[in-house]
Amino acid sequence: MGKDRKKIVKRKFRQGLIPEDLIEEINNDIEQYLEKKSAANEKRIKEMIQTRLNLGLNVTFSESYIRQKVSTIYNLI
Repeated sequence: MGKDRKKIVKRKFRQGLIPEDLIEEINNDIEQYLEKKSAANEKRIKEMIQTRLNLGLNVTFSESYIRQKVSTIYNLI
């Protein structure tokens, strides 16, 4: 997702729609946004796991399932 946003910024820069002095700032903002989303997603996952453990349920996720869920979350952004 971040790479897609950076590609958009780069394309707009080449078209002359973004001043050169702003491109680094925009990319930094994208990185900060993704870090915040990542932290929020990690918190949600921990809460989901804890809730299931508190209910006495088994908590096992395959790596492919986790990747699929995380990419779904980022595609909704």
